[in-house]
Amino acid sequence: MKRVFNIVFISLFLITTGCGFTPILVKSNYNFSYMIEKSIGSERINSNIVEKLKALSGSGKTYSVTLNSTETKNILSKDSKGDPNILEIVINLNYSIKDNGKIIVNKNLTQRSTYNNIADKFELEKSEDILVENLTTSLAQDIISSTSEISNDN
Repeated sequence: MKRVFNIVFISLFLITTGCGFTPILVKSNYNFSYMIEKSIGSERINSNIVEKLKALSGSGKTYSVTLNSTETKNILSKDSKGDPNILEIVINLNYSIKDNGKIIVNKNLTQRSTYNNIADKFELEKSEDILVENLTTSLAQDIISSTSEISNDN
C-alpha cells in the first residue's frame, strides 16, 4: 500500500511540475514599465493595483498611469429578520495611460463579486480582503494587457 502511494505521489509531482505553469505577472518580459502619475479614490484598491504594476520592471518605455477607483458594498438579499444574507463588492476603475503626455488609453472597468454573509465579522473582513485582492489582480492584468497591445502595435 505504501509503495502504491509513493508511486502515485511521485507521478503527480512529476506531472504538475513538468506542466510549465507560471503565473501571468511573474517571469513575463515586458518592454515597458509604469509611473503612477495620480491615484484618486479608494486607497486600498489603488495601492493593490499600484503594487502589481510596480512589480513589472520592464526596460524600455515608461507609461504614466492615472487611477480613479471606487469600492461599493451592496446588500443583495436579506433574511427574514432583515439581516444581510448575500452581499456584493463592486469595484469601478477608471484609468488612463499616457505616453509623452498624450493619452493613449482611457478605460472604465468594473469588477464585482458576490458572497454570503458570515456571522463572525473578523472572518467576513478577511474574506472581503481576499475578494478585493483577487478583483484588483484582475484589474491590474487588464491594464497590463491593454498596455501590451499598444506596445506590440508600435
